[in-house]
Amino acid sequence: MKIAVVNIGGQYNHMIHRTILDSGVDAEMVGLEINLEKLGKMNVDGVVMGGGPQRIGTDDNGPFAGVMEIMREVSIPQLTICATHQLLAIVHGGTAGPADQPEYGMGEVFVEDEDDVLKGLKPKFTALLTHNDEVKRMPKDFVKFAHSEHCKVQAMKHRKYPLYGVQFHPETVHTQGSALIFENFKKICRK
Repeated sequence: MKIAVVNIGGQYNHMIHRTILDSGVDAEMVGLEINLEKLGKMNVDGVVMGGGPQRIGTDDNGPFAGVMEIMREVSIPQLTICATHQLLAIVHGGTAGPADQPEYGMGEVFVEDEDDVLKGLKPKFTALLTHNDEVKRMPKDFVKFAHSEHCKVQAMKHRKYPLYGVQFHPETVHTQGSALIFENFKKICRK
């Protein structure tokens, strides 16, 4: 099994890469220059896209053109985190923008539906929450399966395809069940 980790410049992207490698899976870190053609040549079973300092939902999503192309390819299992979670919503017809109340630090994530990615974490877990922006309106073919006190969409998934987004940071040791979340994603990639 091989998973591509897209580094969009966030401080935790290398932790995603390390977490996947430590779980016994081949992982390759790629940058924003990745696109669907290059990804196809890598022969990956899934893609994890990390967060970054960029403001998503602005008119300048140009640097993300290749990533957005990948997000439209619904047959590749994808786990998007933080900023790329917001971008996933935009690509599929939702909206993202400034949070009514940004979240910084540790907080509780309430699991409404364990789903595949959060299996074993219901009813709630503590996670690292660091975001100014958030998903404001989910795409029509997505469902929410977790929230926090101030963020209505902490986790969402496509109704039919293996596309997942989480606002919190599962790659940090501060998030309870962080290894389990990546183990669950590996199972999705094996299907």
